[in-house]
Amino acid sequence: MMVPTSLKAGLFVLPQLHLAWAMVLAPRQQISCSYEYAASSGDTCQSVAADWGLTVQALESLNPKITCPDLVAGQSYCVLGTVSSSGPTVSSSSLATSTSTSTISIVPIPSTTSSSSSSSSSAPYQPQQTGTAADCDQFYLVETGDSCGKIEAQFGISASEFLDWNPSVNSDCTNILAGYYYCVDVPGATTGPVTTTTIPVTTTTPGDGITTPTPIQTGMTDKCNKFDLVQSGDTCEAIAAKYEIPLATFYSWNPAVSSSCSDLDLGYYVCVDTIDYTVPTTTTSAGNGITTPTPYEPGMVSDCTTFYFVRSGDTCGSIASTLGITVGDIEKWNPKVGSGCKGLWLNDYICVGV
Repeated sequence: MMVPTSLKAGLFVLPQLHLAWAMVLAPRQQISCSYEYAASSGDTCQSVAADWGLTVQALESLNPKITCPDLVAGQSYCVLGTVSSSGPTVSSSSLATSTSTSTISIVPIPSTTSSSSSSSSSAPYQPQQTGTAADCDQFYLVETGDSCGKIEAQFGISASEFLDWNPSVNSDCTNILAGYYYCVDVPGATTGPVTTTTIPVTTTTPGDGITTPTPIQTGMTDKCNKFDLVQSGDTCEAIAAKYEIPLATFYSWNPAVSSSCSDLDLGYYVCVDTIDYTVPTTTTSAGNGITTPTPYEPGMVSDCTTFYFVRSGDTCGSIASTLGITVGDIEKWNPKVGSGCKGLWLNDYICVGV
């Protein structure tokens, strides 16, 4: 049977129409992911979606290659982002194509069934260390160089509050991790960023009439009568030099900063003098009439006649070179300096001549 020419044409036109409509039904998608979650063993699409306040459909939209219900442990999945879809539309009269674009932002939705009074979700604030307060409504992302004192001063919270809300942090604050989120507020807490220079004060427990500013680090001597507010760039050596006290004495008054000054907290007050502290001056036991200046390193020889005050930047080598002696002389006359000059104390006197 002869096929009409018009039908032949139709046989060729129809596939083109099918192709055109197929393009409409398969729009292109672009996904801009803001945060990814690394799946743990046992995670499923449903459990992760629930944890992050998403529907399974939204999770699948953010992760087109996902195969629900199971997830691969250790593999990262997008849980916060934007899905943009674009594709051609067809004009019925001319088959000409045009492009339309739609954008859907997918963000975690706080659960409405939670017993917490907070209206915020902790889901976007990952990773966290274990034990973080479940009702936390404000988080801080720790950066390299941060300390507990700095964070507490920034948000106007106490050290005990920070530790209560973040129990994974030890009392010395030596294990906070850069790149992790930590809780800095819970519902009902009277906290907030410090916006005034007014500092609350309390009196010292001995009743000596000295007003102690806050915050201070734990363990500070209760006999302190002069304080210094730690500021950016400060070091234990610089503070001790500023107030002309031995570094060892500074450490004894402020034990929480540790003997290496690794826990000197920004925004906290430290003690730089006490009510019973006097700078002692002694004479050498040899009875040579020479007054030994203080402070000096313990163990210094008793027959020393010449002294040198150690300043920032000094080394045993530079001191020896300047004074025409040897490093061995310095180590012999000042045993606490030790081999390799590792025990040379800043702002102390050492013996450089006998």
